[in-house]
Amino acid sequence: MPNITKRTNKDGSTSFLIRVYVDETGTGHQITKSMTWRPSANMRPSAAEKEVVKQAALFEDKVKHGMVAFDGKTTFGEYAMNWVDNAPIAPATKQGYQDLMKRIVPALGHIRLEKLQSHHLEAFYKNLAESGVNLNKHYAESDKLKPVMEERKISCEKLAKLSTLSPASVQSAARGKHVSVATAEKISAALDLPTNELFVVHKSNAGLSQNSILHYHRLISAVLEKAKRERLVPFNVAGEHAAAPRVPHKEAKYLDDDQARTFLSLLLNEEDLRMKTALVLLLFTGARRGELCGLSWPDIDEGQELVHILRASQYQPGKGVVEVPTKNTGSVRAVKLPSFVFELLTQYRAWWNSQKLLYGKSWKGQAQRLFIQEDGRPINPATINFWMKKFLKKHDFPYITPHSLRHTFATLQITAGVDVRTLQSLTGHAQASTLVNIYSHAIKSKQAAACDALAGVLLPENKAQTK
Repeated sequence: MPNITKRTNKDGSTSFLIRVYVDETGTGHQITKSMTWRPSANMRPSAAEKEVVKQAALFEDKVKHGMVAFDGKTTFGEYAMNWVDNAPIAPATKQGYQDLMKRIVPALGHIRLEKLQSHHLEAFYKNLAESGVNLNKHYAESDKLKPVMEERKISCEKLAKLSTLSPASVQSAARGKHVSVATAEKISAALDLPTNELFVVHKSNAGLSQNSILHYHRLISAVLEKAKRERLVPFNVAGEHAAAPRVPHKEAKYLDDDQARTFLSLLLNEEDLRMKTALVLLLFTGARRGELCGLSWPDIDEGQELVHILRASQYQPGKGVVEVPTKNTGSVRAVKLPSFVFELLTQYRAWWNSQKLLYGKSWKGQAQRLFIQEDGRPINPATINFWMKKFLKKHDFPYITPHSLRHTFATLQITAGVDVRTLQSLTGHAQASTLVNIYSHAIKSKQAAACDALAGVLLPENKAQTK
């Protein structure tokens, strides 16, 4: 039988300590598992007494089935690390969360889960904004790496495997470009050389941006929201009490219709068929970079003039390019394309097939991915950024990213009169509200046009013109 102890807290509220005794080892030695249950403020005492008995029975059942790993002594760090390790999230997202935990655990991990308060979080956010914290602003460069690689006869591909980095990262370092300090350390370790002998490390005094700090806040809030659902804490202190970092709203960077026409005109005259096909598809599908790299030839329905977006590609350190699900279930979709895009795809497929014949038994294109290295292996999604930079530099075009083409697709669709719900199905956003926030510039423009149109219908012609 569970043991239930009623307690009166300092603020006058009531809580119940539930204890369950269990023999986990089979030796007869019992250990105590406990939890605190707090009734809602408007719950009657008699109802609370009945509910706590129910909660105690549920807790006892979980304990007996080995489902309870946390109790009143659990620290925020223990709970948060368990959440990150077991949450059903994409590998790249998990890696990102693990990186965030490297700062969260030293700062907040020692605090008991139920004792975490808003002032702890706000002090942590303030510290993240202080000078010297932003390690991403640190960078390393080397004019010694390439000679060392040549002397040891190590290619970029081989060094990438030894250092668990992407070939693109190693190539950048070998060309003397700025790379992260972590990249420099991995390359140095792979070559068995001290980092300071191979690279010059430059450090910045910058703190984290408010946008970066917001990522920490959102992760902490997600962890505490689960703890709240499990009745380990009475409320989500991050989501309900702590002051979240304020990030100024920034409009998505996109091409207007004139810029988009110029961009397409230049692109259609591009000689590099892979680059041309990839960027045209980005512009006309609004696909994410990873979704584009996840396309295979069976996804192309020439008869219906549709492209089916079913998966994504992602580079993972130590694993290379792997297939992953789309960002959310709504991201699985089909997008109709103009006929000329399929004509371009026909040309590109001819090149693709010629590469397959050229490599013969050495061909490595197992998944029939559209965008490949010359031997058929899928490209790293970062290659799309490389192609974009190369194309923009060649034509002296204003800087944009591959994701800017997704924003351009959405903005031009709204301008053309496509409603938000339909656009949501085309772009694969989980929520229509996200589109409203991102593309408010285009929506406001359409609202203004709608108001003018209504005036034209309802007002006499001379008044509508002078309005």
